[in-house]
Amino acid sequence: MNLVTGATGLVGSWLLLELSKRGLPVRAMKRAGSSKASVKKLFQEFEAGDLFDKIEWVETDLLDITTLPQALKGIETLFHSAAFVSYEARHRKKIYCTNVTGTENLVNIATNNGVSNLVLVSSIATLDSDEGNNHIDELSKWNPEKPHSWYAASKKRAEMEFYRAAAETASNVMIVHPSVIIGSLDGKRPSEDLFRRIFRKNAFATRGKTGYVDVRDVAYCLAELSSRALWNQRFVLNSGNRSFVEVFDFVRNNYQLGKTKVLSDTLLKILKVMSWVGVWLGGRVIDDATFAALTGDSVYSVQKVKDLLGFEFVPVEESLLFHAERYLSQKSTQPFG
Repeated sequence: MNLVTGATGLVGSWLLLELSKRGLPVRAMKRAGSSKASVKKLFQEFEAGDLFDKIEWVETDLLDITTLPQALKGIETLFHSAAFVSYEARHRKKIYCTNVTGTENLVNIATNNGVSNLVLVSSIATLDSDEGNNHIDELSKWNPEKPHSWYAASKKRAEMEFYRAAAETASNVMIVHPSVIIGSLDGKRPSEDLFRRIFRKNAFATRGKTGYVDVRDVAYCLAELSSRALWNQRFVLNSGNRSFVEVFDFVRNNYQLGKTKVLSDTLLKILKVMSWVGVWLGGRVIDDATFAALTGDSVYSVQKVKDLLGFEFVPVEESLLFHAERYLSQKSTQPFG
């Protein structure tokens, strides 16, 4: 039996679909307040409604150590995709509780219940390049001297919990590091914020560069890597590296929207200083980690996954168009002109 945490989230929903299409038994974990409606709609869209009905749903929470043991009973492989995604320091308590304490609870109970295989959906945010080199792959490490968001720090702590499980028990561990995930579900997820920003009447972006990967590829790689028992390794998942302006303009041009307004590094520095004043009024602060992310030029390599699986990722532009259309259809709206 396979357990997926965060099963109503973006990655969790698409992973449920991938595992179900492979004919694998799946148990899906959700919080009391989350709805299965978007997941069911996703399955129906891909003519897999009958597979949705076969999923075993359990209602619990990563912080509820009284009900977690029952959710993990009889599980062979755990896919941990649940996380609180935010890059704002004001959310640091929620980030820590969910991504660190919650993961610690999950790992402790999983190992006590004899779960054999533990798979963590981490992030490229925990991988840093060396000085003078912008290349990042599975050999890259966390550099404590560089600025990191609270989210990145929480995912690093989650990784340490998985490494601890591997060291203290006989559990197999796998950690995947997706780049920025391009995906669509119901238009309401934090992970769909990319499209919310792109389709604003006046869109702003920097020339900083990062990696992008389709949520369908993330789900496929999670299922395929685990099926091949490639344990005690980590894998970067990335389709291509693009600047924020390139991504925004590509989608906006397709919908005949105006050009993206470019935020220069100099202007961003000014906004960074001003944001510390605005935060007192409830605004978002641009800290060192955010500035570094918006102006970076990291290049992410996926040669390891390509060589192992003989797999080609969905091209970034194809992924953007596919999910932009789904995003708009889910929102029942049209982009601004």
